[in-house]
Amino acid sequence: MPLNFLLKTNKETLHIFKYIILTSIILSLIALVSTNLSLWITSPRDHFYFELFGTIFAGILAFYYVSRALTLNDKFSLFIGIGFLVNALIDLLHSTVSLLNMNDILFLKYFIPQTWFAGRIFLSAMLVIAIVRYASLLSASSSTQQQKRQQKSSNQDNENSKVSRLFLLYLITVTLFSSAVVISSLFVIFPFSVIDDIPIHRPYELFPLALFLISLYYFYKNKIYKNKDIFYTSLVISIVFDIFGQIIMSYSAHHFDTAHNIPHVLKDAGYFINIIGLALSNIQYNLRLRESNVRLRKSNEMLSIQYQKVKESEKMKDEFINIAAHELRTPIQPILGLSDTIYSKVKDEELHELLEVIIRNAKRLKRLTDNLLDVTKIEGSSLKLNKEKFNLNILISEVLKDYVNKQKDQLTAKIVYDFKRKGDIIVDADRDRLSQVIHNFLDNALKFTTHQQMIFVIVDKKEGQEQVIVSVKDTGEGIPEKILPKLFSKFSVSNSTTGTGLGLYISKNIIEAHDGRIWAENNSDENGATFSFTLPIAD
Repeated sequence: MPLNFLLKTNKETLHIFKYIILTSIILSLIALVSTNLSLWITSPRDHFYFELFGTIFAGILAFYYVSRALTLNDKFSLFIGIGFLVNALIDLLHSTVSLLNMNDILFLKYFIPQTWFAGRIFLSAMLVIAIVRYASLLSASSSTQQQKRQQKSSNQDNENSKVSRLFLLYLITVTLFSSAVVISSLFVIFPFSVIDDIPIHRPYELFPLALFLISLYYFYKNKIYKNKDIFYTSLVISIVFDIFGQIIMSYSAHHFDTAHNIPHVLKDAGYFINIIGLALSNIQYNLRLRESNVRLRKSNEMLSIQYQKVKESEKMKDEFINIAAHELRTPIQPILGLSDTIYSKVKDEELHELLEVIIRNAKRLKRLTDNLLDVTKIEGSSLKLNKEKFNLNILISEVLKDYVNKQKDQLTAKIVYDFKRKGDIIVDADRDRLSQVIHNFLDNALKFTTHQQMIFVIVDKKEGQEQVIVSVKDTGEGIPEKILPKLFSKFSVSNSTTGTGLGLYISKNIIEAHDGRIWAENNSDENGATFSFTLPIAD
């Protein structure tokens, strides 16, 4: 037999021994003493006080359980709370009417057993509903069981819905039945409610006894005892008290005899144990909550320390990148200047080719350092814009002409620009930064186009909107779907073999700093992609 099974079995056996068997031994002695019916005879007034205490205790329990249900969204507690609430009302009616009719011996002989039965049957029924139907929600606190519940199919969900409707019908039926018993007890004597000729004088007590036994059985079958909350321990002990109360009450021959009085004491004692359990559970919960708060505070302090360390590391990283980029830029300028000077003076074609390699890679390194510096400015919230009002059409024309003139021998595609609004489009923006964005768009488009393909630069102003839209449309291979959502993120690179993934990230921040919007999408004809941004038009 596996060790885990033995441990589980021992835990369950130990729990049963501690709280069921030991309690039952003590209560069995009381039940044996209660067979002497004349040992303790009381009066209707004493009976009233027994029930008054029971009513108060049941009311307190109802308040506790319903409050617990509302706080924890716990249907288990809700049904038990309903059971105690209705039982308290029945007990109040039961004791009051009995006191007012203390001289009507015949009436009391049947009214008291019948209304006691009504209260007990309702409470035991609510316990069965709570433990059988909703105990799985309590015992399924482990992550494995939660995952199993989450993996239920729709057919199982429908089945659960049917079961819920069945239990709701059960609740309604028990409520109507108990109410009918209480009301009719004022006028009707039920058959066999009290039988004088056999040892079981009150056979109706066997029905709630059976329900209490069912609830106790399912308490262990559904493994509620595994919950470490002391409340559940008090609940199972109170159920054992109720079971022995029903056994003893079943052989009560006359109202106010020993077998009649002892169950009232056991009922009140069971209620009191339950109240103590709930109170201790509340204290236990508050202690755990306090411990959790202490652990949470310590965790927050550790997180705060780690966060400060991360911030310091980020600051050091940014400072290093900033210093490195500046240091890299320092030798680049003379390399470019001297290379251009040598290129213009030397006529040797082979040397020209070598100089072109130097110049091309120096420019690439310069763009990289410029991008790194821009990223540190963006993340340090120090990206500044030198805004001025100018004609956007003119700026884009100058950028494109300059772009074409400088790179006409190296262009991999034909650039076509289309100004759909020929008039002035005045924007209040940073001229150099917008040029940087357009260059990034064009560089990105040229990476994915060939000599036979075209790039369109489109400037448009939609009617009724105070915004201008600038688009760069290529006819290349388009943007892979997996890259598209994170295209403007830092270090997000496409299928291109070149680039750092910083250009579009910088462009996004520049445009958003101008209160504009930037996006990219594949063309509807599935040939190439279009990169666009908007800018507000100046007043």
